[in-house]
Amino acid sequence: MLKQRQRSCERASVVVSPMGDDGRMELRDVENDETYEVVDYIDDELAATLESLSAGEAVHLELMPGSGGSGASDVFGAVRMESIGPSVLFQ
Repeated sequence: MLKQRQRSCERASVVVSPMGDDGRMELRDVENDETYEVVDYIDDELAATLESLSAGEAVHLELMPGSGGSGASDVFGAVRMESIGPSVLFQ
């Protein structure tokens, strides 16, 4: 699990690939249309909430840069999820 040690960022995103058995999920940033991976979670409760999301659902996450090996800059850990109202699906 993550330890809050680095500066976090917030992103409004859409789920591209739901969380797999390995705990990784791919999202697309709504503002800059870039994709990134979430590979770690601050706690089991947040992981379970994000695991329930389907492709196309919108989510607003507070993220911390992750350690995806090879210094990947598009890998993050989820710290907090903000409620964004009713489930929204994007294509």
